[in-house]
Amino acid sequence: MPADHLTKEFHAGRREALRQMMPPNSVAVIFAYPERLFSNDVNYTYHQNPDLYYFSGYNEPRSVLFIFKDQQVTTDNKKYNEVFFIQKKDPLMEQWTGRRMGVAKVKSELGFDMVFEGDQFKNFPIDFSKFDKILIEALPFSDNNSLGSADLYDLTEKFKLKAGIPKAYSQEVENSLSYIVQYANMGNLNYFTEDLKKMIANGSLSGQYSAGDQLTVQDIIDIKDQEALDKAKEKMKTKKINVILYNQYVAWLRQIKTPEELKLLRKSVDISSVAHAEVMKAIQPGMSERELQAIFEFVHKKYGAEEEGYPPIVGAGNNGCILHYEENTNTNFGSEMVLMDVASEYHAYSADVTRTVPSTGKFTTEQKAIYDLVYKAQEEVFKLCKEGSTFDTIENRSREVVTDGLLKLGIIKSKKESSAYYPHGCSHFIGLDVHDKGDYKKLMANMAITVEPGIYIRPNSNCDKKWWSIAVRIEDDILITKDGYELLSKYAPRKSEDVEKMVAEKSVLNNFLLPKL
Repeated sequence: MPADHLTKEFHAGRREALRQMMPPNSVAVIFAYPERLFSNDVNYTYHQNPDLYYFSGYNEPRSVLFIFKDQQVTTDNKKYNEVFFIQKKDPLMEQWTGRRMGVAKVKSELGFDMVFEGDQFKNFPIDFSKFDKILIEALPFSDNNSLGSADLYDLTEKFKLKAGIPKAYSQEVENSLSYIVQYANMGNLNYFTEDLKKMIANGSLSGQYSAGDQLTVQDIIDIKDQEALDKAKEKMKTKKINVILYNQYVAWLRQIKTPEELKLLRKSVDISSVAHAEVMKAIQPGMSERELQAIFEFVHKKYGAEEEGYPPIVGAGNNGCILHYEENTNTNFGSEMVLMDVASEYHAYSADVTRTVPSTGKFTTEQKAIYDLVYKAQEEVFKLCKEGSTFDTIENRSREVVTDGLLKLGIIKSKKESSAYYPHGCSHFIGLDVHDKGDYKKLMANMAITVEPGIYIRPNSNCDKKWWSIAVRIEDDILITKDGYELLSKYAPRKSEDVEKMVAEKSVLNNFLLPKL
Protein backbone atom coordinates (compact mmCIF):
# COMPACT_ATOMS: atom_id res chain seq x y z
CA MET A 1 0.00 0.00 0.00
CA PRO A 2 1.38 3.49 -0.84
CA ALA A 3 2.64 5.39 2.18
CA ASP A 4 0.59 8.52 1.47
CA HIS A 5 -2.89 7.13 2.07
CA LEU A 6 -4.95 8.73 4.81
CA THR A 7 -4.20 7.24 8.23
CA LYS A 8 -6.57 5.55 10.63
CA GLU A 9 -6.00 8.50 12.97
CA PHE A 10 -7.36 10.85 10.29
CA HIS A 11 -10.56 8.84 9.91
CA ALA A 12 -10.99 8.51 13.68
CA GLY A 13 -10.58 12.27 13.99
CA ARG A 14 -13.30 12.84 11.39
CA ARG A 15 -15.68 10.55 13.30
CA GLU A 16 -15.00 12.48 16.49
CA ALA A 17 -15.53 15.79 14.70
CA LEU A 18 -18.92 14.55 13.49
CA ARG A 19 -19.78 13.29 16.96
CA GLN A 20 -19.12 16.73 18.39
CA MET A 21 -21.64 18.26 15.98
CA MET A 22 -24.37 15.68 16.49
CA PRO A 23 -27.32 16.53 18.77
CA PRO A 24 -27.73 14.69 22.10
CA ASN A 25 -28.99 11.12 21.97
CA SER A 26 -28.43 10.64 18.24
CA VAL A 27 -26.84 8.13 15.87
CA ALA A 28 -25.41 8.63 12.39
CA VAL A 29 -25.87 5.81 9.87
CA ILE A 30 -23.59 5.50 6.82
CA PHE A 31 -24.03 2.74 4.24
CA ALA A 32 -21.58 1.66 1.56
CA TYR A 33 -22.50 2.38 -2.04
CA PRO A 34 -24.01 -0.50 -4.01
CA GLU A 35 -22.11 -2.45 -6.63
CA ARG A 36 -23.25 -1.99 -10.23
CA LEU A 37 -23.39 -4.61 -12.97
CA PHE A 38 -21.21 -3.94 -16.01
CA SER A 39 -21.90 -7.03 -18.09
CA ASN A 40 -23.41 -10.38 -17.17
CA ASP A 41 -21.36 -11.46 -14.12
CA VAL A 42 -18.84 -8.57 -14.14
CA ASN A 43 -19.29 -5.39 -12.08
CA TYR A 44 -18.06 -1.88 -12.72
CA THR A 45 -14.95 -0.96 -10.73
CA TYR A 46 -16.28 -0.38 -7.23
CA HIS A 47 -16.48 3.19 -5.92
CA GLN A 48 -17.10 3.63 -2.21
CA ASN A 49 -19.54 6.10 -0.68
CA PRO A 50 -17.17 9.05 -0.08
CA ASP A 51 -18.75 9.67 3.33
CA LEU A 52 -18.08 6.10 4.45
CA TYR A 53 -14.50 6.36 3.22
CA TYR A 54 -14.08 9.76 4.94
CA PHE A 55 -15.19 8.40 8.29
CA SER A 56 -13.63 4.93 8.09
CA GLY A 57 -11.03 4.43 5.33
CA TYR A 58 -12.92 1.29 4.30
CA ASN A 59 -13.18 0.70 0.54
CA GLU A 60 -15.34 -2.41 0.25
CA PRO A 61 -19.06 -2.86 -0.45
CA ARG A 62 -21.85 -4.42 1.70
CA SER A 63 -21.16 -2.51 4.88
CA VAL A 64 -22.74 -0.03 7.28
CA LEU A 65 -21.19 2.19 9.96
CA PHE A 66 -23.02 3.51 13.05
CA ILE A 67 -21.57 6.51 14.90
CA PHE A 68 -23.20 7.31 18.24
CA LYS A 69 -23.18 10.68 19.96
CA ASP A 70 -23.06 9.05 23.39
CA GLN A 71 -21.47 5.94 24.82
CA GLN A 72 -23.51 2.77 24.34
CA VAL A 73 -23.26 -0.34 26.51
CA THR A 74 -23.44 -3.96 25.42
CA THR A 75 -25.18 -6.68 27.43
CA ASP A 76 -21.79 -7.66 28.88
CA ASN A 77 -21.09 -4.02 29.91
CA LYS A 78 -18.64 -3.17 27.14
CA LYS A 79 -18.79 0.52 26.19
CA TYR A 80 -18.67 1.70 22.60
CA ASN A 81 -19.59 4.78 20.54
CA GLU A 82 -19.34 3.27 17.05
CA VAL A 83 -19.96 -0.10 15.47
CA PHE A 84 -19.05 -1.28 11.98
CA PHE A 85 -20.62 -4.14 10.01
CA ILE A 86 -18.54 -5.26 7.00
CA GLN A 87 -18.43 -7.99 4.38
CA LYS A 88 -16.89 -11.23 5.59
CA LYS A 89 -13.75 -12.93 4.42
CA ASP A 90 -14.48 -15.49 1.70
CA PRO A 91 -11.47 -17.34 0.21
CA LEU A 92 -13.47 -18.61 -2.78
CA MET A 93 -14.79 -15.18 -3.76
CA GLU A 94 -11.42 -13.56 -3.06
CA GLN A 95 -9.86 -15.84 -5.67
CA TRP A 96 -12.22 -14.28 -8.24
CA THR A 97 -12.72 -10.67 -7.13
CA GLY A 98 -9.80 -9.76 -4.88
CA ARG A 99 -8.76 -9.70 -1.25
CA ARG A 100 -11.08 -8.60 1.54
CA MET A 101 -9.95 -6.97 4.77
CA GLY A 102 -12.14 -8.93 7.15
CA VAL A 103 -12.82 -8.13 10.79
CA ALA A 104 -9.25 -8.54 12.07
CA LYS A 105 -7.69 -6.13 9.56
CA VAL A 106 -10.44 -3.53 9.93
CA LYS A 107 -9.66 -3.54 13.65
CA SER A 108 -5.88 -3.40 13.30
CA GLU A 109 -5.49 -1.25 10.16
CA LEU A 110 -8.51 1.06 10.42
CA GLY A 111 -8.62 1.36 14.21
CA PHE A 112 -12.14 0.13 15.02
CA ASP A 113 -12.91 -1.82 18.20
CA MET A 114 -16.46 -2.98 17.47
CA VAL A 115 -16.40 -4.70 14.07
CA PHE A 116 -18.70 -7.52 12.94
CA GLU A 117 -19.57 -9.38 9.77
CA GLY A 118 -22.70 -8.08 8.09
CA ASP A 119 -24.91 -11.06 8.91
CA GLN A 120 -24.50 -10.27 12.62
CA PHE A 121 -26.38 -6.98 12.25
CA LYS A 122 -29.71 -8.79 12.29
CA ASN A 123 -29.34 -9.82 15.93
CA PHE A 124 -27.16 -6.98 17.16
CA PRO A 125 -29.05 -5.17 19.97
CA ILE A 126 -29.37 -1.56 18.79
CA ASP A 127 -32.64 -0.08 20.05
CA PHE A 128 -33.27 2.70 17.54
CA SER A 129 -36.51 3.68 19.26
CA LYS A 130 -34.56 5.24 22.13
CA PHE A 131 -32.75 7.80 19.92
CA ASP A 132 -34.12 11.30 19.41
CA LYS A 133 -32.42 11.60 16.02
CA ILE A 134 -31.26 9.07 13.43
CA LEU A 135 -29.00 10.95 11.03
CA ILE A 136 -28.73 9.34 7.63
CA GLU A 137 -27.88 10.11 4.04
CA ALA A 138 -29.83 8.55 1.19
CA LEU A 139 -30.56 4.88 1.77
CA PRO A 140 -28.74 3.02 -1.00
CA PHE A 141 -30.82 1.31 -3.66
CA SER A 142 -29.63 -2.23 -4.20
CA ASP A 143 -31.24 -5.24 -5.84
CA ASN A 144 -31.85 -8.35 -3.77
CA ASN A 145 -29.04 -10.30 -5.43
CA SER A 146 -29.18 -13.37 -3.21
CA LEU A 147 -25.61 -13.03 -1.97
CA GLY A 148 -26.71 -14.11 1.48
CA SER A 149 -28.10 -12.36 4.52
CA ALA A 150 -25.43 -9.66 4.52
CA ASP A 151 -25.64 -8.09 1.07
CA LEU A 152 -26.47 -4.40 0.90
CA TYR A 153 -30.14 -5.04 0.21
CA ASP A 154 -30.51 -7.11 3.38
CA LEU A 155 -28.53 -4.65 5.50
CA THR A 156 -30.76 -1.82 4.31
CA GLU A 157 -33.99 -3.73 4.84
CA LYS A 158 -32.95 -4.84 8.32
CA PHE A 159 -32.06 -1.26 9.22
CA LYS A 160 -35.42 0.05 8.03
CA LEU A 161 -37.17 -2.59 10.10
CA LYS A 162 -35.08 -1.94 13.22
CA ALA A 163 -35.40 1.86 12.88
CA GLY A 164 -39.15 1.73 12.37
CA ILE A 165 -38.97 3.66 9.10
CA PRO A 166 -42.60 3.98 7.89
CA LYS A 167 -43.72 2.56 4.57
CA ALA A 168 -44.64 6.08 3.41
CA TYR A 169 -41.03 7.18 3.82
CA SER A 170 -39.60 8.38 0.50
CA GLN A 171 -35.84 8.72 0.16
CA GLU A 172 -36.27 10.76 -3.02
CA VAL A 173 -38.45 13.25 -1.17
CA GLU A 174 -36.08 13.38 1.80
CA ASN A 175 -33.18 14.17 -0.52
CA SER A 176 -35.14 17.00 -2.16
CA LEU A 177 -36.04 18.40 1.27
CA SER A 178 -32.41 18.23 2.32
CA TYR A 179 -31.31 20.28 -0.69
CA ILE A 180 -34.00 22.86 0.08
CA VAL A 181 -32.66 23.27 3.61
CA GLN A 182 -29.07 23.63 2.42
CA TYR A 183 -29.39 25.73 -0.71
CA ALA A 184 -32.85 27.23 -1.25
CA ASN A 185 -33.67 30.93 -1.19
CA MET A 186 -36.62 32.78 -2.65
CA GLY A 187 -34.78 33.18 -5.94
CA ASN A 188 -34.26 29.47 -6.56
CA LEU A 189 -36.96 27.80 -4.43
CA ASN A 190 -39.03 26.81 -7.45
CA TYR A 191 -36.00 25.03 -8.94
CA PHE A 192 -35.67 22.90 -5.82
CA THR A 193 -39.38 22.10 -5.55
CA GLU A 194 -39.81 21.03 -9.20
CA ASP A 195 -39.20 17.37 -8.38
CA LEU A 196 -41.74 17.50 -5.55
CA LYS A 197 -44.33 19.03 -7.87
CA LYS A 198 -43.72 16.33 -10.49
CA MET A 199 -44.11 13.56 -7.91
CA ILE A 200 -47.41 15.01 -6.73
CA ALA A 201 -48.60 15.42 -10.34
CA ASN A 202 -47.82 11.81 -11.29
CA GLY A 203 -49.37 10.42 -8.10
CA SER A 204 -46.14 9.04 -6.60
CA LEU A 205 -46.29 11.49 -3.69
CA SER A 206 -48.99 13.02 -1.55
CA GLY A 207 -48.71 16.72 -0.83
CA GLN A 208 -49.48 15.77 2.77
CA TYR A 209 -46.21 13.85 3.13
CA SER A 210 -44.62 15.00 6.39
CA ALA A 211 -41.72 17.37 5.85
CA GLY A 212 -41.32 18.16 9.54
CA ASP A 213 -43.30 18.95 12.65
CA GLN A 214 -46.80 19.92 11.39
CA LEU A 215 -45.34 20.74 7.95
CA THR A 216 -46.23 19.06 4.66
CA VAL A 217 -44.59 18.96 1.25
CA GLN A 218 -47.44 21.09 -0.12
CA ASP A 219 -46.69 23.69 2.56
CA ILE A 220 -43.16 23.99 1.17
CA ILE A 221 -44.35 24.28 -2.42
CA ASP A 222 -46.74 27.08 -1.32
CA ILE A 223 -44.03 29.19 0.38
CA LYS A 224 -44.23 32.82 -0.73
CA ASP A 225 -41.64 34.73 1.34
CA GLN A 226 -38.25 34.32 3.01
CA GLU A 227 -39.67 34.30 6.55
CA ALA A 228 -41.89 31.33 5.71
CA LEU A 229 -38.95 29.55 4.07
CA ASP A 230 -36.77 30.08 7.15
CA LYS A 231 -39.49 28.69 9.43
CA ALA A 232 -39.96 25.69 7.15
CA LYS A 233 -36.24 24.96 7.22
CA GLU A 234 -36.24 24.91 11.02
CA LYS A 235 -39.26 22.61 11.14
CA MET A 236 -37.66 20.20 8.67
CA LYS A 237 -34.77 19.75 11.08
CA THR A 238 -37.11 18.30 13.72
CA LYS A 239 -37.63 14.93 12.04
CA LYS A 240 -36.37 11.83 13.83
CA ILE A 241 -35.15 10.10 10.64
CA ASN A 242 -33.13 13.10 9.55
CA VAL A 243 -31.38 13.43 6.17
CA ILE A 244 -31.21 17.19 6.56
CA LEU A 245 -29.02 17.38 9.66
CA TYR A 246 -26.79 14.57 8.42
CA ASN A 247 -26.04 16.38 5.16
CA GLN A 248 -25.54 19.68 6.96
CA TYR A 249 -22.99 18.31 9.43
CA VAL A 250 -21.06 16.34 6.83
CA ALA A 251 -21.02 19.34 4.47
CA TRP A 252 -19.57 21.53 7.23
CA LEU A 253 -16.80 18.99 7.79
CA ARG A 254 -15.93 18.12 4.21
CA GLN A 255 -15.88 21.71 2.93
CA ILE A 256 -12.81 22.50 5.07
CA LYS A 257 -9.82 20.41 4.01
CA THR A 258 -7.37 19.15 6.62
CA PRO A 259 -3.59 19.15 5.99
CA GLU A 260 -3.75 15.40 5.27
CA GLU A 261 -6.47 15.92 2.66
CA LEU A 262 -4.70 18.88 1.06
CA LYS A 263 -1.59 16.80 0.50
CA LEU A 264 -3.58 14.31 -1.57
CA LEU A 265 -5.68 16.95 -3.30
CA ARG A 266 -2.58 18.90 -4.33
CA LYS A 267 -1.11 15.71 -5.80
CA SER A 268 -4.31 15.02 -7.73
CA VAL A 269 -4.40 18.56 -9.14
CA ASP A 270 -0.68 18.47 -10.00
CA ILE A 271 -1.14 15.20 -11.88
CA SER A 272 -4.14 16.59 -13.76
CA SER A 273 -2.37 19.85 -14.65
CA VAL A 274 0.72 18.08 -15.98
CA ALA A 275 -1.58 15.83 -18.05
CA HIS A 276 -3.21 18.91 -19.61
CA ALA A 277 0.22 20.32 -20.46
CA GLU A 278 1.30 17.04 -22.06
CA VAL A 279 -1.89 16.87 -24.12
CA MET A 280 -1.25 20.42 -25.34
CA LYS A 281 2.17 19.29 -26.57
CA ALA A 282 0.74 16.22 -28.28
CA ILE A 283 -2.37 17.72 -29.90
CA GLN A 284 -2.40 17.90 -33.70
CA PRO A 285 -5.09 18.36 -36.33
CA GLY A 286 -6.70 15.09 -37.35
CA MET A 287 -6.40 13.31 -34.02
CA SER A 288 -9.39 11.68 -32.32
CA GLU A 289 -11.06 12.78 -29.11
CA ARG A 290 -10.38 9.39 -27.55
CA GLU A 291 -6.72 9.59 -28.47
CA LEU A 292 -6.45 12.74 -26.37
CA GLN A 293 -8.45 11.09 -23.58
CA ALA A 294 -5.98 8.20 -23.60
CA ILE A 295 -3.02 10.57 -23.15
CA PHE A 296 -4.68 12.06 -20.07
CA GLU A 297 -5.32 8.62 -18.63
CA PHE A 298 -1.76 7.45 -19.36
CA VAL A 299 -0.27 10.42 -17.50
CA HIS A 300 -2.67 9.94 -14.60
CA LYS A 301 -1.77 6.28 -14.23
CA LYS A 302 1.95 6.98 -14.69
CA TYR A 303 1.78 9.16 -11.56
CA GLY A 304 -0.19 6.57 -9.60
CA ALA A 305 -3.71 7.96 -9.84
CA GLU A 306 -6.24 5.15 -9.50
CA GLU A 307 -8.97 6.59 -11.70
CA GLU A 308 -10.34 9.73 -13.30
CA GLY A 309 -12.45 11.86 -10.99
CA TYR A 310 -15.37 11.83 -13.47
CA PRO A 311 -16.00 10.70 -17.06
CA PRO A 312 -13.49 12.59 -19.25
CA ILE A 313 -14.91 15.33 -21.48
CA VAL A 314 -12.98 15.84 -24.72
CA GLY A 315 -15.15 17.89 -27.07
CA ALA A 316 -13.87 19.19 -30.40
CA GLY A 317 -15.69 22.02 -32.14
CA ASN A 318 -19.42 21.95 -31.48
CA ASN A 319 -19.03 18.95 -29.15
CA GLY A 320 -17.49 21.40 -26.67
CA CYS A 321 -20.88 23.14 -26.45
CA ILE A 322 -22.28 20.03 -24.72
CA LEU A 323 -21.41 20.71 -21.08
CA HIS A 324 -21.13 17.07 -20.03
CA TYR A 325 -20.13 15.58 -23.37
CA GLU A 326 -18.76 12.13 -22.54
CA GLU A 327 -18.95 10.12 -25.77
CA ASN A 328 -15.58 11.39 -27.10
CA THR A 329 -16.37 9.65 -30.40
CA ASN A 330 -15.04 12.13 -32.97
CA THR A 331 -12.37 10.09 -34.74
CA ASN A 332 -10.91 13.02 -36.71
CA PHE A 333 -11.50 16.52 -35.42
CA GLY A 334 -9.55 18.16 -38.23
CA SER A 335 -8.32 21.62 -37.21
CA GLU A 336 -11.01 22.36 -34.66
CA MET A 337 -10.49 23.76 -31.17
CA VAL A 338 -10.90 21.18 -28.39
CA LEU A 339 -12.42 21.68 -24.91
CA MET A 340 -10.99 19.15 -22.44
CA ASP A 341 -12.43 18.75 -18.94
CA VAL A 342 -10.38 15.88 -17.53
CA ALA A 343 -8.81 15.27 -14.13
CA SER A 344 -7.46 12.49 -11.98
CA GLU A 345 -8.65 10.85 -8.79
CA TYR A 346 -5.68 10.22 -6.53
CA HIS A 347 -6.29 8.18 -3.36
CA ALA A 348 -10.01 9.12 -3.56
CA TYR A 349 -9.46 12.89 -4.07
CA SER A 350 -10.59 14.37 -7.37
CA ALA A 351 -9.23 17.39 -9.17
CA ASP A 352 -11.29 19.25 -11.80
CA VAL A 353 -9.34 21.02 -14.55
CA THR A 354 -10.46 22.25 -17.98
CA ARG A 355 -8.47 23.72 -20.83
CA THR A 356 -9.54 24.74 -24.33
CA VAL A 357 -6.84 24.29 -26.96
CA PRO A 358 -6.52 25.05 -30.71
CA SER A 359 -5.37 21.87 -32.41
CA THR A 360 -3.53 23.95 -35.03
CA GLY A 361 -1.50 25.69 -32.35
CA LYS A 362 -3.07 29.10 -33.03
CA PHE A 363 -6.44 30.53 -32.01
CA THR A 364 -8.45 32.16 -34.78
CA THR A 365 -9.44 35.80 -34.26
CA GLU A 366 -12.91 34.81 -33.04
CA GLN A 367 -11.67 31.94 -30.88
CA LYS A 368 -9.10 34.22 -29.21
CA ALA A 369 -11.72 36.89 -28.53
CA ILE A 370 -13.94 34.39 -26.72
CA TYR A 371 -11.01 32.71 -24.96
CA ASP A 372 -9.61 35.99 -23.68
CA LEU A 373 -13.05 37.05 -22.43
CA VAL A 374 -13.37 33.84 -20.41
CA TYR A 375 -9.82 34.35 -19.11
CA LYS A 376 -10.70 37.92 -18.09
CA ALA A 377 -13.76 36.68 -16.18
CA GLN A 378 -11.63 34.14 -14.37
CA GLU A 379 -9.02 36.76 -13.47
CA GLU A 380 -11.70 39.08 -12.10
CA VAL A 381 -13.13 36.27 -9.97
CA PHE A 382 -9.69 35.42 -8.59
CA LYS A 383 -9.51 38.96 -7.12
CA LEU A 384 -12.53 38.12 -4.93
CA CYS A 385 -11.32 34.70 -3.82
CA LYS A 386 -10.41 35.04 -0.16
CA GLU A 387 -11.84 34.27 3.24
CA GLY A 388 -15.05 36.23 3.83
CA SER A 389 -16.17 36.44 0.20
CA THR A 390 -19.26 34.50 -0.81
CA PHE A 391 -20.09 32.09 -3.60
CA ASP A 392 -22.82 34.50 -4.72
CA THR A 393 -20.28 37.32 -5.02
CA ILE A 394 -17.90 35.39 -7.26
CA GLU A 395 -20.79 33.96 -9.28
CA ASN A 396 -22.23 37.42 -9.93
CA ARG A 397 -18.85 38.89 -10.89
CA SER A 398 -18.12 36.08 -13.33
CA ARG A 399 -21.49 36.49 -15.01
CA GLU A 400 -21.14 40.29 -15.08
CA VAL A 401 -17.80 40.16 -16.92
CA VAL A 402 -18.97 37.55 -19.42
CA THR A 403 -22.21 39.43 -20.10
CA ASP A 404 -20.46 42.76 -20.67
CA GLY A 405 -17.97 41.08 -22.98
CA LEU A 406 -20.67 39.37 -25.04
CA LEU A 407 -22.44 42.72 -25.42
CA LYS A 408 -19.25 44.44 -26.63
CA LEU A 409 -18.61 41.65 -29.16
CA GLY A 410 -22.17 42.01 -30.46
CA ILE A 411 -23.02 38.38 -29.70
CA ILE A 412 -25.94 39.41 -27.47
CA LYS A 413 -28.14 42.49 -27.63
CA SER A 414 -29.41 42.44 -24.03
CA LYS A 415 -28.03 41.16 -20.72
CA LYS A 416 -30.84 38.63 -20.31
CA GLU A 417 -29.50 36.69 -23.32
CA SER A 418 -26.24 35.93 -21.53
CA SER A 419 -27.40 32.75 -19.79
CA ALA A 420 -27.92 31.07 -23.16
CA TYR A 421 -24.15 31.25 -23.69
CA TYR A 422 -23.06 30.84 -20.04
CA PRO A 423 -25.50 28.29 -18.58
CA HIS A 424 -23.57 26.94 -15.57
CA GLY A 425 -22.16 28.17 -12.28
CA CYS A 426 -18.67 29.51 -11.75
CA SER A 427 -17.49 27.52 -8.73
CA HIS A 428 -17.94 24.37 -6.71
CA PHE A 429 -16.07 22.47 -4.03
CA ILE A 430 -13.66 19.67 -4.95
CA GLY A 431 -12.46 16.78 -2.80
CA LEU A 432 -13.76 13.27 -2.30
CA ASP A 433 -16.44 14.13 -4.85
CA VAL A 434 -15.60 16.23 -7.88
CA HIS A 435 -18.58 18.35 -6.83
CA ASP A 436 -17.79 18.05 -3.16
CA LYS A 437 -20.07 18.66 -0.21
CA GLY A 438 -20.29 22.09 1.39
CA ASP A 439 -22.84 24.77 2.26
CA TYR A 440 -21.90 27.16 -0.58
CA LYS A 441 -22.16 30.33 1.46
CA LYS A 442 -19.06 32.12 2.74
CA LEU A 443 -15.56 31.25 1.58
CA MET A 444 -13.28 30.10 4.38
CA ALA A 445 -9.59 29.27 4.59
CA ASN A 446 -8.74 25.73 3.44
CA MET A 447 -11.74 25.42 1.15
CA ALA A 448 -10.73 23.99 -2.23
CA ILE A 449 -12.93 25.20 -5.09
CA THR A 450 -13.01 25.55 -8.86
CA VAL A 451 -13.20 28.79 -10.82
CA GLU A 452 -14.66 27.92 -14.22
CA PRO A 453 -16.35 30.58 -16.36
CA GLY A 454 -17.30 29.46 -19.86
CA ILE A 455 -18.93 30.53 -23.11
CA TYR A 456 -20.65 28.11 -25.50
CA ILE A 457 -21.99 29.28 -28.86
CA ARG A 458 -23.96 26.54 -30.53
CA PRO A 459 -24.64 26.39 -34.28
CA ASN A 460 -27.72 28.41 -35.28
CA SER A 461 -27.33 30.70 -32.26
CA ASN A 462 -28.84 34.16 -32.62
CA CYS A 463 -25.56 35.83 -33.53
CA ASP A 464 -23.15 36.22 -36.44
CA LYS A 465 -22.29 32.83 -37.95
CA LYS A 466 -18.57 33.46 -37.44
CA TRP A 467 -19.03 32.75 -33.70
CA TRP A 468 -20.87 29.43 -34.13
CA SER A 469 -19.37 26.25 -32.63
CA ILE A 470 -16.91 28.15 -30.42
CA ALA A 471 -16.86 26.65 -26.93
CA VAL A 472 -14.41 27.80 -24.25
CA ARG A 473 -14.11 26.83 -20.60
CA ILE A 474 -11.08 27.55 -18.43
CA GLU A 475 -11.33 25.74 -15.12
CA ASP A 476 -8.78 25.96 -12.36
CA ASP A 477 -8.60 24.58 -8.84
CA ILE A 478 -7.71 26.98 -6.05
CA LEU A 479 -7.27 26.88 -2.28
CA ILE A 480 -8.85 29.71 -0.30
CA THR A 481 -6.51 31.38 2.17
CA LYS A 482 -7.10 34.08 4.76
CA ASP A 483 -5.90 36.88 2.51
CA GLY A 484 -6.43 35.41 -0.94
CA TYR A 485 -6.02 32.15 -2.80
CA GLU A 486 -3.43 29.66 -4.01
CA LEU A 487 -3.63 28.48 -7.60
CA LEU A 488 -3.29 24.70 -7.42
CA SER A 489 -3.54 23.88 -11.14
CA LYS A 490 -0.42 25.89 -11.97
CA TYR A 491 1.22 23.40 -14.32
CA ALA A 492 -1.44 23.83 -17.03
CA PRO A 493 -1.00 27.08 -19.03
CA ARG A 494 -4.00 29.44 -18.91
CA LYS A 495 -3.31 32.57 -20.98
CA SER A 496 -4.01 32.22 -24.70
CA GLU A 497 -0.39 33.10 -25.57
CA ASP A 498 0.96 30.52 -23.12
CA VAL A 499 -1.39 27.84 -24.44
CA GLU A 500 -0.10 28.49 -27.97
CA LYS A 501 3.51 28.27 -26.75
CA MET A 502 2.83 24.92 -25.07
CA VAL A 503 1.13 23.50 -28.19
CA ALA A 504 4.26 24.48 -30.17
CA GLU A 505 6.41 22.22 -27.97
CA LYS A 506 7.19 18.70 -29.16
CA SER A 507 5.78 15.58 -27.55
CA VAL A 508 7.42 12.16 -27.54
CA LEU A 509 3.95 10.77 -28.17
CA ASN A 510 3.89 12.26 -31.66
CA ASN A 511 6.53 9.70 -32.60
CA PHE A 512 4.59 6.81 -31.15
CA LEU A 513 3.56 5.09 -34.36
CA LEU A 514 1.60 1.86 -34.55
CA PRO A 515 1.13 -0.41 -37.58
CA LYS A 516 -1.92 0.33 -39.69
CA LEU A 517 -4.84 -2.03 -39.18
